[in-house]
Amino acid sequence: MADVTSIYLPQFTIGETAFDAFENEMGKYGKRVAVVHGEKAWKASKQYIIPALEKAKLTMTGSILYGHEATCENAEKIIKEPCVREADMLLAVGGGKCLDTVKLAADLLNKTVFTIPTIASNCAPITKISIMYYENGSFRDISRLTQVPAHCFIDPRVIMEAPVRYFLAGIGDAMAKFVESQWSAKAGERLNYGSELGIISGEMCFGPLLRDGEKALKAMEKKQVTEELENTILNVIISPGIVSVSVHPYYNGGVAHALFYGLTNRKHIEENHLHGEIVSYGTLVNLMLDQDFSKLNRVYEFHKAVGLPVCLADLELEKKDTMEDILKVTMSNQELIHTPYPVTAADIYQAVQKLEQLGPDDVSRSDGCPLSL
Repeated sequence: MADVTSIYLPQFTIGETAFDAFENEMGKYGKRVAVVHGEKAWKASKQYIIPALEKAKLTMTGSILYGHEATCENAEKIIKEPCVREADMLLAVGGGKCLDTVKLAADLLNKTVFTIPTIASNCAPITKISIMYYENGSFRDISRLTQVPAHCFIDPRVIMEAPVRYFLAGIGDAMAKFVESQWSAKAGERLNYGSELGIISGEMCFGPLLRDGEKALKAMEKKQVTEELENTILNVIISPGIVSVSVHPYYNGGVAHALFYGLTNRKHIEENHLHGEIVSYGTLVNLMLDQDFSKLNRVYEFHKAVGLPVCLADLELEKKDTMEDILKVTMSNQELIHTPYPVTAADIYQAVQKLEQLGPDDVSRSDGCPLSL
C-alpha cells in the first residue's frame, strides 16, 4: 500500500480591502489575537490592521516585536509572552524572517497562525517550513512544521511601503524556484502527484514574471496598484509557495540556492546583498551549468533590464577569484542532495566563468546559445 500523502495548499486574499476578510477567516478560530511583528513592518501596517481587527470584532491581546533575527531563541521568547499564550491565534506581520519565527512559535504552541507579509520577497507567508539562523545571522537549519498558515492577507498598499529592492529580490528568488525544481526533476524519475503539481505550478514563477516584472517594479516605484503589480506579488509569494508545499524535498532546491549559501560565506556579500538578489545570480549559473541557453538568455536579459546581478562584479567579486571557500560550502549544502546528473565544484566554477564571458551587448544565436560562447 502506498504511503499516505497530505498536501496543504495556501489560502490567501489580496487587494486593498484584503483585511476585510479577517472576520470570515480568523473568526473561525476564536476572538483573541496576538500580533507578533517586525519593527518597521508594524509601523507601516498598523494603521490598516488595528481598525480591521476592530471591525471584525477580534480582540488584540497584545502586539509584540518578534526580535531582529529568525532564531529558535526568539521563537522560544514569543511562546512565553502572556499575550501569546492567552490568544486563540497568532497574526504574524512582517518580512520572511519575522513570519518564519512566528510560524515556528505557533507550531510549538499548537496554535493557528495567520500571516500578513509587509514585503514581497519570498514565499515564507504560506509555507510549511521555517528557515532558522543563529544570532550572528549564519544559517542554522530548516524547521519542518505541522501546518501551513491558515490564511495569508496581502494588502498591496502595505507591500508598497517597503523599499523596491526587496520586491526586486523577491522576483529573483521566485524565478529560481521554477528553474531549480524543473532542473532537479530532469533525471526522468517518475514524479508523484504533489511533485508534478508543484513543478507545473512553478511555471507561474517564470513566464509571468518575465512578462510583468518590469512593469510591476515601475508601479511599485510610483506606488500604484496595478494588475501587473498584484500578479507579480502573487507570483513572488504564492506560486513558489505552492511549489514548496507540494513537491518532494528533492525538487525544492538546486544550484541557485546552494550557491547562495556558499556566496554568503563571504561576509561582505551576506551584509550587502539580499537573499533573492544573490539567488538570482545562482539561477544564471544553474542555467549555464545545464546549458539551457534559451531560458538563460531570457533571464539574463531580464536581469540586465531590472538590475539583478549578471556577473561576479555585481556581487563585489573579481573574475579571477578562485571561489574555493564559496564552492566548498556550496557543495556541502542540502540544496544539492538530489541532482539530475553528477555536479562537481569544478562544474559550477566553469559555469561561473562562462557567465563572465557574456558582454553587455551579447545576443542569442538562433539555437539560443550566447554568441560569445
